[in-house]
Amino acid sequence: MKDFASLAITRRSIRKFADQDIPLSEIEQFIRVATSAPSGCNSQCWKFIVLKDKGIIKRIEEAVISKSEELLGNKKHELSQDYLNARRKAVSFFSKAPVVVAVFMTKLDYYDPTFVSALKEQGYDHQGIMSLTAHPDLLSIGAAVQNLLLAVHEKGYGACWMNEPAIAAGEIGKILGLPEDNRLISLIPIGVPAYTPREKKMKDFDEVFFVV
Repeated sequence: MKDFASLAITRRSIRKFADQDIPLSEIEQFIRVATSAPSGCNSQCWKFIVLKDKGIIKRIEEAVISKSEELLGNKKHELSQDYLNARRKAVSFFSKAPVVVAVFMTKLDYYDPTFVSALKEQGYDHQGIMSLTAHPDLLSIGAAVQNLLLAVHEKGYGACWMNEPAIAAGEIGKILGLPEDNRLISLIPIGVPAYTPREKKMKDFDEVFFVV
């Protein structure tokens, strides 16, 4: 087992996977670690759905590709087939993994109802309140996903945090039969890495670290 610093520093996003399954017991442990993350107002505003059914994963892949091409709109006629093929691959490589975890965000109720009431009287809706308070709902999901990625890495597996499939959040929610207020944030393919990732180029530390 690596110490925490080594684990965090050596984690890399993996986009190609060996044809090897992952025991359900290990997947459950990854999710337990994810759900131990801190969350805004202790909302635990997440839901994790483990996808192993290739038929369902295929439907999600098709939904993501279709939405991506729809969003390209009338620009598509300007684009090469090579670009379109690369784009399809970039948004749907999750479908080649043995396991895909769909991460959904549920509603976060802010801890101070008096403050919320005051904001609503000033015209803020729920999304406005989340924006004003620096999106504690999304930050909560980010913390949980990072826990998940590190748990996966610790066991020698690879994963990739994919947010782009969220362009088809509505369609994916319907495929999985979830209520509309459960918002897809990420798809995370998990498996045995099929390659060794190269070193990640990092910003110079003095670009990101300051003491005042």
